[in-house]
Amino acid sequence: MAGTSNTGEDEPPRAPIRGARAAVWGAGQVAPRPFGALDDLRARLFAALAADVRAEAEAGRLVLWLPVLFAAGILLYFGAEQEPSLVACLLLTAALVAATLAARAHVYSFAVLAGATALACGFTLACLQTARITRPILIPPAGSVRLTGFVEHLEKRATADRILLRVETAQARGLDFKPERVRLSLPRGSAPSVGAGISVSARLLPPLGPAMAGAHDFGRAPWFAGIDAVGFALGPPKAVTLGEAPPPAVRIAALVHGVRVALAARIRLVLSGAAADIAVALVTGDRSSIAPAVEESMRLSGLTHVLSISGLHMALVAGTLFALVRGLLALFPPLALGAPVKSIAAFCALTGSALYLILSGNDVAAQRSFLMLGLVLVGVIVGRAALTLRSVAVAAVLVLAAAPVSVLDPGMQMSFAATLALVAAFERLRPLRLGWTAEGPVARIALKIALFVGGLALTSLVAGLATAPYGALHFQRIGAYGLLSNLAAMPAVSFLVMPFGLLGVLLLPFGLDSLAWPLMGLGIDIMVGVSDTVAALPGAGLRTDWFNPPAVLAASLALLCLCLLRGRLAAIALVPALAAFVLGGAPPRPDILIAPNGRTVAVRAGDGRLSILGATSNRMVADQWLSRESDSRTAQSEGLADAFRCDRLGCTATTSGGVLAVSRRPEGLEADCLNAALIVSPHPAPKKCPAKVVTPADMANTGTLALFRAPEGQASPEGWRIVPARSARQQRPWMPLLPPVTEGNRGAGSALQIEDDAAH
Repeated sequence: MAGTSNTGEDEPPRAPIRGARAAVWGAGQVAPRPFGALDDLRARLFAALAADVRAEAEAGRLVLWLPVLFAAGILLYFGAEQEPSLVACLLLTAALVAATLAARAHVYSFAVLAGATALACGFTLACLQTARITRPILIPPAGSVRLTGFVEHLEKRATADRILLRVETAQARGLDFKPERVRLSLPRGSAPSVGAGISVSARLLPPLGPAMAGAHDFGRAPWFAGIDAVGFALGPPKAVTLGEAPPPAVRIAALVHGVRVALAARIRLVLSGAAADIAVALVTGDRSSIAPAVEESMRLSGLTHVLSISGLHMALVAGTLFALVRGLLALFPPLALGAPVKSIAAFCALTGSALYLILSGNDVAAQRSFLMLGLVLVGVIVGRAALTLRSVAVAAVLVLAAAPVSVLDPGMQMSFAATLALVAAFERLRPLRLGWTAEGPVARIALKIALFVGGLALTSLVAGLATAPYGALHFQRIGAYGLLSNLAAMPAVSFLVMPFGLLGVLLLPFGLDSLAWPLMGLGIDIMVGVSDTVAALPGAGLRTDWFNPPAVLAASLALLCLCLLRGRLAAIALVPALAAFVLGGAPPRPDILIAPNGRTVAVRAGDGRLSILGATSNRMVADQWLSRESDSRTAQSEGLADAFRCDRLGCTATTSGGVLAVSRRPEGLEADCLNAALIVSPHPAPKKCPAKVVTPADMANTGTLALFRAPEGQASPEGWRIVPARSARQQRPWMPLLPPVTEGNRGAGSALQIEDDAAH
């Protein structure tokens, strides 16, 4: 019979027969496989995953990955060292669009090309945004600048006032061009109202770069926001009458500012202390009067998100308006039966949210939240599902298309991470919720209470886990008790603070707002009490520098896989999650840090922490240095410069590579050259100085210098590995122009030598 073996016992086994021959000769000729069970398991697993992928594609869920690739394209753009060619980007995008349209009949090719097109569109759109901004970088003169113009925005802070000035005239010797908008710090209490014309003498600062390599670039956001320069006033501004009327944008800002001031005054007539300060912040967006101790308590307890206008506040305002309007309309049977009550309520909620956006200051985070909420309410108006992963994807594309640079904003990252995780979690739990029923009034009330508490706990847990990597990366903080504080405080925020704040605004025109503010203040007092209690617990406000950009990218991919994939495919999230743990870890810590001003210098002290000289002369940089090492001290902490010994000529500190001298007077340089290995001085060093000398002129193009003690066998001639905040290869439109490197100037200055050392 075919397929029967006639061989004897001593005949060696035949080779396995696979493929088409196996189909012809039958399985009996195939020798047993030693790992057959494992191969079968692997084949079944791949077949199941392929079936899940087909199911995702047939359900149209692969489209959810297009915004991810769109955002990845924007990140690639901002990661480039040189500005890409806009023409090349447009041509590549057009070619990919044409190829995608041509491949519509081929499923796999179409999917791959659509993803590549989304990536290219993000890259090209970011390039277009930059190309639209034609302003050069303003290098301010050494002296003062006399500015006249209109106050466009006012922000009062604990130590100073800050204004955004729409400049009409600018007078100074050596000023390259007239800036259009300038952000100035004024003496506290001296800022005029929005819309006023002023004249002020100010000192403009050089463009602010990153505090060290890999840190946040402080010059990028102002450039994209249309701010040409930042600085500080040399005295109180003077009110002047300008010949031209304020621009329309300034007049509108002045009108809104007047309403906000009047509303804040009404609140303070009823409330006082922290309750009044927080109520004003939540209603008008003005956080200037909140005490630093209250802000720190909220930050440590994980409740700081309540103080900034965001998705939580927009959702509570819209939800309260929606419920109020729908309930009032339901009282009239003709309307309830014959009119689209739900759509009308959604429209009123959308209108009220837009007014709240304007009233609360119209900041970027609130704009993002309003856009997301607007999509939800428009869906309700037209009868579509209120909040789905598709609406989150559309909102992400719209936000990034309007401002591609926002992909780098911590608020943007945390907002969409939390929203994505919450929508995905409740989408998967919705079928379970539909199966829960209770009979009897007591059981139904108990079920509703349990669902509310469970939903609140789940919301806090999911949002906290989703945003933790981004908070740790940008702020080096993890809210250890965020779940506890939110569970205790959010009922007061949801049922007292925001609803009665909204009610107070609605009753204001009728003079009855004083009925609502006390209940809002009661909710705030409960929230602050919870915050203070949780902030006092050991380990609150945990600091860490374990999360680095590669680890956060891997964690982001894990979150996306977990939220956007279903079934067995969601298990793929384990791979990037493990990669995040492998890639995480504290970055190498420099032994010496030198700020570009030459007066702020840090060394690694014996206890392993930074000791910073001149921290108060550049508080922002010093705070960044400390924060990036998860150090809880600030630039104003006592004993921050204990590692330095100072006299009238300068200061010295002992490092692992020898003595560091910070020279203040030129007459001390000769002695420093003989005794120090490294000198930081504003004055040029004497000839034949054996020490390495770094001056502010050397750091004009490098930014902050981080010096690491080079390992044995890899040491540079000076014994240090030097990493500048800005590489010589980097040149983007929001960065000051670097001088071209030529054979004639290569090695002529210390700055170029430092950059060559870093590249090596």
